Amino acid sequence: MMDTKINRRTFLKVTTIAGAGMLVGCSYQSNPNLSTSTAKTEDLGLFIRISKDNSITIISPTSEMGQGTHTAHAMIIAEELNADWENINVVTTHTIRSEYNTSSDVSTGGNRGIRMWWDRLAEIGAGTREILIEAGANKMGVSVQECEAKNGFVLHQPSNRKLSYGQLAEAASKLDPPSSPRLKSRDRYRFVGKPMSRIDTPQKVNGSALYGTDVRLPGMLYAAVSQSPFFGGKVTTFDKNAAMSVKGVVAVLPITHGISVVADSTWHAQKGLEALKVQFEGGKTHNLGSEELEQLFTSTLDEMGKAEVEGKNTLDLDYEIQFLSHAAIEPMNCTASVSETSCEVWAPFQFQSNALSKIKDTTGLSEDQIKVHTTYVGGGFGGRFRLWGEDFVEQSVVLSKELGQPVQVFWSREEDIQHDYYHPTSRSRFQISLGEDGMPRKWENQQAAGSQWVQNSPILNMIDVNPMAYSSSAHSGLSSSLASVFAPKFKPHYDLEGVNFDHTSVDLEIPLGWWRSFMFQNTFYLESAIDESAHLAGDDPFEYRMKLLKNSPRFKKALEQVAEDSNWSSPLSEGHGRGISICNFQGSVCAEVAEVSVNKRGKLVVHNVDCVIDVGKYVNPDTLRAQVEGCVIWGISIATQEEITFKNGMVEQSNYDEYKIARMKDAPTINVRVMDSNYEPTGSDAGLPPTPPAITNAIFAATGKRIRKLPIGKQKLA
Repeated sequence: MMDTKINRRTFLKVTTIAGAGMLVGCSYQSNPNLSTSTAKTEDLGLFIRISKDNSITIISPTSEMGQGTHTAHAMIIAEELNADWENINVVTTHTIRSEYNTSSDVSTGGNRGIRMWWDRLAEIGAGTREILIEAGANKMGVSVQECEAKNGFVLHQPSNRKLSYGQLAEAASKLDPPSSPRLKSRDRYRFVGKPMSRIDTPQKVNGSALYGTDVRLPGMLYAAVSQSPFFGGKVTTFDKNAAMSVKGVVAVLPITHGISVVADSTWHAQKGLEALKVQFEGGKTHNLGSEELEQLFTSTLDEMGKAEVEGKNTLDLDYEIQFLSHAAIEPMNCTASVSETSCEVWAPFQFQSNALSKIKDTTGLSEDQIKVHTTYVGGGFGGRFRLWGEDFVEQSVVLSKELGQPVQVFWSREEDIQHDYYHPTSRSRFQISLGEDGMPRKWENQQAAGSQWVQNSPILNMIDVNPMAYSSSAHSGLSSSLASVFAPKFKPHYDLEGVNFDHTSVDLEIPLGWWRSFMFQNTFYLESAIDESAHLAGDDPFEYRMKLLKNSPRFKKALEQVAEDSNWSSPLSEGHGRGISICNFQGSVCAEVAEVSVNKRGKLVVHNVDCVIDVGKYVNPDTLRAQVEGCVIWGISIATQEEITFKNGMVEQSNYDEYKIARMKDAPTINVRVMDSNYEPTGSDAGLPPTPPAITNAIFAATGKRIRKLPIGKQKLA
């Protein structure tokens, strides 16, 4: 559990800095190539460092992956601290300890960086402000009640004297923090809730931002790797002499399920790997293909059977989503420096606690001998949660330990895509009966799905419960009391009668992992079935949903707003259509309308997507809108193009020419409205799930053709 105990170390770290400070993710004791200054530290805090020159460093417990969490954390703390925004810097912690746990570990994902840290960081900022005021009052010999914190200073109002936080930090660090610091009211916010520029933008523009492969250490070597294309396979043959004859190559060494070539540069390592001509065999999936997987899911659903539904208007529906790769722009990489008494690693981590465990297992070192430095991350999306083990970390640590030098392991794009932890495929069937009024009276649903959760949980596997089958769906009831321990608790937003759900997890010997908006498939299934029900009932899809949302005012409000923003009822040109959808993702509500066109040759164009999102309280509306826009683009990409397929036990795609993602030409006009709300903060990933069904529902409105399988790909639309 997260350690919520607040003490003096939690609040403040006092530093005397000589020079410009330090680079992101590095400590003052790091290699001089990574740290530009030496600092004398006094009472070492965990979340805030205040220097003598009045600069403030926020130590964030989460990775900065482009989602803007570092800026949000700075805004929350600076708000309560009454700090000068121009003096704020943010780094990610390199100490993996319970105080930095997001839930039960140090990791970043699932929209938890804000919803699980806001209150705690606000208290840390407010508590630090209060002890700075106390220190200032003591130093000036005045009453605390006569002092206030303002823009990085403690001001004595009657005399107009002031002292900077930097002048007071040492004295403040020796005071006991308040047990219940007083938080600001929302009407006094200067930063939170206002559009703020990202703290990391200047570094990313001028090229000074440190990513994983930017790390340089004295005497560092570089390792290119080749891993079995069959999951769990092994190396059979390779030409070591040919690889060693390549300029700069210093070693050819085995890694788990593969082999590495180590050289004095990335280019020489890669050329050595090409000369190695490695061959593989065996593995768990050597006979696996997409056709076999299709048959497996069909037979699984057939064994579950269908329900008998009666009535004049009935539907028998079958939907399917594809395997997906994260395909982040930055492939896996890790730099390790291992000695007999210490280990330091630098990488674009999402799951620091897992990396620490892997290093401990690999080296036998204790936690206090290990530092895990998180660089900026070139896209995460859940792909850096390596649920079968932090393989890229293990590789660099093993090689550095073997060679006695720092080693940077880098994966090629091909290695990255073909050795991902994939979002699982799934199939969902519905048998629906409508009453005389057109509303559902019987709603039967069976689902067969691969599950990363079940794959990594013996208990869930034993009871055959996939928690992800329940969220963002039409059903909340669970078939067993034991299952309710694991499945998320929520109230379905649609008021449906006769809901009955059955599911099973399909055992796939393919590594599965977390993915952005990881339950989006349930929204595709539900919103497609709702749309088909509305058409069968002869009702407008918006009006039909409004009837079903009569007991969900928050959802109803969002849907009404997006209908207004998109001019839902206005006429469209021939070949154009609008589709509508709504979702509940981890407590966030998002409604979308997509406008598409399909010409006579079947070419699809997504012209506009209107979004209305309610995430509860939010920190930075500018970042929130950007995240929703990114989710919409991602939703367009998975709806239309992205897909991982298998043949002869191997992933067929290896780069962006085969694993096709949305390009700039595919981007529509996106309008995002952020709803003001007093609900607890949730997350912006809710922008993705409604996008695919909004598009497929719009295709039906334009053409009369239903899309029940993703991606749309080469399916005929005309």
